[in-house]
Amino acid sequence: MNLQKIPEKVFEVAGSLVGFSGSVFIALQIRAELASTATSMSSAFILGFLMNYTFWILYGIRFRRLAVWLVNVVAAAFQTALLIIVLMKH
Repeated sequence: MNLQKIPEKVFEVAGSLVGFSGSVFIALQIRAELASTATSMSSAFILGFLMNYTFWILYGIRFRRLAVWLVNVVAAAFQTALLIIVLMKH
């Protein structure tokens, strides 16, 4: 498969859609955490992903890739909310 033949704009749109769909899963986990009284989630695990999202935000800003930084800002916001919820349960 020759990826060079696919226009850059197609990758930007596809990357945004895939990235935002990942945030949906974080939102579902937030919903599950809010519905339960205890958590089995590790705050270190959540923090690790938050650090990952933060790096990709900086990467996207540095290389001016909207699809990269925007979806990671959304994911980082959801991940921060999840971390707060889990920390309140510990």
